Amino acid sequence: MGAGTGSDTDAGSDTDSSEVPDPAFLNPALGDFLVASTQHVPKDIVVQKITLGNTQLLIDGQTAGTLGPGSALGELTDDRLRLFLHGALALGTHTLQLASLTPDGPRFSAALTMNVGAPDDPLPQVWTELDPEPRDVGDALLASGAAPDILLGVVSGGLDPTLRLYRADEGAWADTPVLETTLKGYVPEVMSLGPGIAAIVLPPAPGSDGAVVRVAYRRGMPGDAIVTRDLTISPEPNIGPLQTAVDLSADLFRDAEFAALGRPFLLGDVLLTEFLAADDAETAHPGDRAIAHVRRSSDRSSWAAPERVSTAKPLDLDALGPALSLPQLSLGASISVRLGQRVTGLLTLSDAGAALISEPGEEIDLSPGAPAVLTTITSNLGARTVAAVTPDRGIGLAFLGTSGKPKNTAVTVPADKLPDARITAQPAAGVLLGYSAFLLPYGDAAPVRLVLGDGMRTYVLPLVDPEPLSCRAVVLMPSLGGNLDAPAVPLACLQDSGSLRVGVLKASLADP
Repeated sequence: MGAGTGSDTDAGSDTDSSEVPDPAFLNPALGDFLVASTQHVPKDIVVQKITLGNTQLLIDGQTAGTLGPGSALGELTDDRLRLFLHGALALGTHTLQLASLTPDGPRFSAALTMNVGAPDDPLPQVWTELDPEPRDVGDALLASGAAPDILLGVVSGGLDPTLRLYRADEGAWADTPVLETTLKGYVPEVMSLGPGIAAIVLPPAPGSDGAVVRVAYRRGMPGDAIVTRDLTISPEPNIGPLQTAVDLSADLFRDAEFAALGRPFLLGDVLLTEFLAADDAETAHPGDRAIAHVRRSSDRSSWAAPERVSTAKPLDLDALGPALSLPQLSLGASISVRLGQRVTGLLTLSDAGAALISEPGEEIDLSPGAPAVLTTITSNLGARTVAAVTPDRGIGLAFLGTSGKPKNTAVTVPADKLPDARITAQPAAGVLLGYSAFLLPYGDAAPVRLVLGDGMRTYVLPLVDPEPLSCRAVVLMPSLGGNLDAPAVPLACLQDSGSLRVGVLKASLADP
C-alpha cells in the first residue's frame, strides 16, 4: 500500500465497549465503487460513528492506521474518509473496511470494494519550456532524494572528473551548485545507462543541525571499488576523507574467477551495489550476479565488511535502478531490482537496516534474460509501474499490484512507436495527470519520447513543442506538480553538446 503511512495503529483501547459504536460507511454504504487508474484527486467517502484516534481503516485486510495528521494514505474524520490518490494505480480491486477497537474485540463496518479501471479521458497535450541560457556543462546527470533535500548532479568526465550538486529551491533547480567535488579514478558503468555515482543528503546526526551530503562512486576497471566521501555543506563547508566502502579484495569475492562492481546506490547509512562474481567465467550460474550490502558504522567513521543480499535459493539479482515513490515524493527510499533475470522487485531497508526484497505475488516476466535497466514508480494501494530498458528490445512496462486483487500485466512498447535509435540514458520517471510517465532520451538522434501508462496500455508522445527536446540525459524532479490543474514538472536536459538546460514539462487537456 506504499511505504510509510505516517499514522499510528493502536493495538488496543481503554474505552469501554458500550461507548464505542459500530463504524459505518454512508456513501456508498454498501457494494462497490469505481475509480480510474489515473485518478489524482482525493477520493472522499462519507462515514459515521467514527471514534477518532481509535477507528482504523483496513485496506485489503491490512490496517492503514487511524489516518491521523501526517498520514501519506489519507485522513479520517468523524464524517469523512479521504483517500489520497496520485494516479499510476494498478488495475484490480481493493476492499475497504473500518474497525473500532474495544476491550471485547474490534467492531467492523461493512466492507466496500474499490474497482480500479482504465481511464476513458483523452490523452493530454504535452510540451516543454526551457530556460534560454545553459545552467552548466557536463557529461551525465543524476537525481536523488526527497523534498526538501532533492539533489541534481552534473558529472563532468575527462582526466579530472568532477561532480557538481544542485539542491531543489522552491520547486525549481537552484541557480548555483551547493558543492563541487572531484571524483578521482571514477569509471562509469556503461550497462547501467547512468553514471556510476550516487549522492544523498544525510539525516542530521544526533545533536547536530549540520547538513551533510554523501557521495559514492565506482572507481577503477572493471569496477575495482566503490568509494565514498562525506561533505558538510552547512553550517561550515568541510570535505571529509575519501573512504573505500567495498573493493574486490573483500571475502565476498575470494573464490571468484572474475569479479566486477557495478553502480552504487545509497539508502541512508547503507550502500548497495550490483556485482558480478563468477566462479567459472565461461559458464554462468544462478547467483553470479548479486548485490553487496555495506553498513556504515554508528559514528559514521568507517564501513563494515560487505555482505551479499541473500535469497532463499541461488538467484541472480541485477538490473538495479531508481524507484520513485509518489506517496512519499522520494527518489531513493528503495531500489528497483530484478530477480532471476525475469521478475521485478523492490529492495528496501528494514528499521534495523536489513536489506529486504519485495515482489508482486504473481510473477510477471519483463524482458526475461536480456540485459536490462529498471526504473520503478510506486503509488497508492501497492501499485507499481516498472519500465525495463534493454539494448536490443527497446522498452517494456509492467503494471503491477502488491495489494488486493491486481490485474498484473506486462506490455512491450511497439518498436514502430519509438525512434530507430538507442536510448542514451536512464529513463526519467514521474506522474502526469495521473498517468505514469517515463522520459526516454536519444541524444541528437531523436527528440525525447514520453511514454505514458494507464495500468493497461502505453502511449508514446514525442516532445517536439515548441521545439524538439533533444537530450543525452534527462531527469525529472520528484514532484506531484504533474497532477496540478496546470501541470508542470521541473526537468533538466543535458544536450549532446554538453550544455545543461533546465525547465519544466507541462501538460493540458486542451491544446497548448
